[in-house]
Amino acid sequence: MAFDPDRKLAPQIRIVENALIVPSADGDFRGLFRKAGVYDGDGHYLPLAECLRSPGLPITMRPGTPPPEAQDHLKGCWLYGGMLFSHFGHFLLQSTSRLWAAEHVDDKLDGTIFLTRQRMTWPARYVRPLVPRLRHFGPGTENPVGVVKPVRVERLVVAPQGFGGGPAIAGCPEFRDYIHRHFGRDVPAEGAEKIYISRTKLFTKRSRYLAEPRIEALLEKEGYRIFHPQTLPFEEQIAQYKAARRIISCDSSALHLAALLAGPDTQVAMTLRRSEDMAPEFIDQFRYLCGVSPVVIDTITKQYQRRLSDGVIQPGGTFSEIDFAKMGRELHAAGFIGDRSGWTAPPPEMLAAERRAIEESNGVELVEKPVD
Repeated sequence: MAFDPDRKLAPQIRIVENALIVPSADGDFRGLFRKAGVYDGDGHYLPLAECLRSPGLPITMRPGTPPPEAQDHLKGCWLYGGMLFSHFGHFLLQSTSRLWAAEHVDDKLDGTIFLTRQRMTWPARYVRPLVPRLRHFGPGTENPVGVVKPVRVERLVVAPQGFGGGPAIAGCPEFRDYIHRHFGRDVPAEGAEKIYISRTKLFTKRSRYLAEPRIEALLEKEGYRIFHPQTLPFEEQIAQYKAARRIISCDSSALHLAALLAGPDTQVAMTLRRSEDMAPEFIDQFRYLCGVSPVVIDTITKQYQRRLSDGVIQPGGTFSEIDFAKMGRELHAAGFIGDRSGWTAPPPEMLAAERRAIEESNGVELVEKPVD
């Protein structure tokens, strides 16, 4: 069934007695996809528990018949959380997508069970660093545990995934209500009213604009804080997004968090760094989660991808050149800046030097790709 952001999902919640959770049938925790899932007490596989990257694109698939034997047992009533990612964007979109169900069951929950993205001898070592993120979401996050081997659970609350990529980016009504009631309520707003979310402090292999420090300098003159969220604790990120009234950012994972926290009076300008059509998902997320319609600015003129020494082109890590004058005009027209006179193109030799630096630091060759 297609995801409908206006359809309530609580009626689909199942309380499963003597459930079996299989985190990986063949022990392979590499790659995005794996054979994993949940079975009821009679050995029936539950498609409801499949983890989805987006509707129709499962990342967990039926392990097989018969399912493997349980290697552990867990008493009590637990919420099934799906896959727990350490990657920031996947954590926000997939790992929080079933927490809303904690408010829709009468039983007292003993905690939430996650499949860990990576295999570790002690799964608590994988879960522990993510607890500071989880605890700001609310009910269902008090006692998160990870499993890396088949476990039999006395009672398991299995809810459909109410958030994710594609059409699910809008969230189901229960997820949106859950976020509005709980997420970040324990953190007061604190920070600048105008921020630019920068990528200049990410690893050099991560995609970005070329000459981004020039964008930073121009926006600093306009009173923007140059914000590097990955360098800050999660609660400080929450505080800043709650305080911001104007946000300029490229299409990136940081905007997924901003959309969960922005108010209806927040102005957002999304300046595209990828020529792929990424804008609609972000627009839907902001519209449904906080009632904001981002201004989308596309000024990409050239794009480059990394080619390895063996000739293989890496699909990720796109580096973009932009039309500075156009970006200045559009930010000015939308009310984000007051002076656009400094928005001029950087010298070609500056861009060429930055490309060489990226090639040398990553041991790759940057090759131009068509701009869609």
